[in-house]
Amino acid sequence: MDKNVEVKNKQVVASLDASVLRGVSDLQDDAALRESAAYFPIRELSLRTGVNSVTLRAWERRYGLLKPKRTGKGHRLYDQADVQRVENILRWIQQGVAVSKVRALLEQDATLESALPSSEWLDWQQALVKAAETFQQDKIEQMYQQIFSQYPANIAVRDWLLPSFERMGKGAALAFCESVVLPALMARVNQFKPQQKQPPRVLVTGSSSRILWCYMAAAILLDKGLSCRIVPSVSSSHDWTTLVGGVQAQSVLVFCDNEWVGKAPELLEQMQQWQRPVGVVGASFWLAAHDAKATMQGEVKVYSDALEGVADFVARITD
Repeated sequence: MDKNVEVKNKQVVASLDASVLRGVSDLQDDAALRESAAYFPIRELSLRTGVNSVTLRAWERRYGLLKPKRTGKGHRLYDQADVQRVENILRWIQQGVAVSKVRALLEQDATLESALPSSEWLDWQQALVKAAETFQQDKIEQMYQQIFSQYPANIAVRDWLLPSFERMGKGAALAFCESVVLPALMARVNQFKPQQKQPPRVLVTGSSSRILWCYMAAAILLDKGLSCRIVPSVSSSHDWTTLVGGVQAQSVLVFCDNEWVGKAPELLEQMQQWQRPVGVVGASFWLAAHDAKATMQGEVKVYSDALEGVADFVARITD
């Protein structure tokens, strides 16, 4: 055999052997990472922090806020330091700081007191109002996708949707905007992929005038790893009792409007019989319950403000 050919063959064999060894090493490294109790996948990070996986990936890709370890196959792995970092990010955006500004603040070890709310939220509110007033469906959908992918749902609702709706007032612009946002929220619920095999199920229900709030609340609940069954437009309180048993919900969130005020005492008594955590949201209903000294009865709690009520309800059923 020609010596040059022989040398080349040996080089090829050596290269193959090295490649095989690297492959074995990568597999061993992957196995070591996966078996280590210190590391966990993105679904676990989502469960521990209440931030959905889509948002966590957006923070990594767009802003470099997270730097997970990678297995040989590219799977993300996180540790407790990442949990702490996500919690720090949440503290900033809870203060009204835009996510695009957070990395610099973290690197500077800035304090919460030193940060000013971002003007980006005002810009986004103005943009939504303008798009609604000019009936630009595509623009509204585009903003929805951008903001709800970058922020937890409670922040997007608190700092974008609700202030924008208030600025629109009642009229065609608000009606048009809600008609675009509602299907987007419905799609979010329908496309939900639970991070655990059997997540706790919440029944979200209410009267027909609160359908948008039912789905905004569901979006917030989904971020916390909960499964939601949304049944709006219930016309009889007895239907709620049937639904609670039928969908096997572990907890119930009910949006009550003025039509239920006159029945507040008996309705609250009925809800206590469900024997599970219940949150009831509605300003007028809260006043009626307050007058009857029944805003907190057993596992049933009544809230005046919708957003604060949903937040407290989530804390009750997840703590």
